[in-house]
Amino acid sequence: MIVIVLNGSINSGKTTTGRALAAILPGARFIDGDDHGILESVPFQEMIDRAVLWVADQITAATEPVLVIAYPMRDSDFAKLQSACAARNARLFVATLAPPLAVALTNRGARELDDGERARIHEMYAEGYPARAFSDVIITDLTTLQQTAAMLALRISQL
Repeated sequence: MIVIVLNGSINSGKTTTGRALAAILPGARFIDGDDHGILESVPFQEMIDRAVLWVADQITAATEPVLVIAYPMRDSDFAKLQSACAARNARLFVATLAPPLAVALTNRGARELDDGERARIHEMYAEGYPARAFSDVIITDLTTLQQTAAMLALRISQL
């Protein structure tokens, strides 16, 4: 089993790229880390902590040979997902999507950012989301969605 996590800030392209990547990888299932179902009324830090546990549970329960997960990771999140993968004898591959900050702050596609999301993007860049040391690959250029997914699929096929 291989678990591919697309890391990055809000609006870096994790979900869009993840869906495209899962569509071209045989036997892959896409999981959007935002689909954790935790109520927004929960304090922010608790929601993040519970969301990463939900993602780890998805890895534990998976029956597919490939999972593609869109989820922004801190170091502590990486450790939890790495542990979940180790328990399944799964290979963890992390691709960090790191467009320039100015690009991440723009409305792209159907997404309309609000002021809170823009503030959180600034925070995430300051916190180091675009340059995580645990990344197997960091993508900073503005290639097309299809090129990014194809490049990642090639890298994964070489594992």
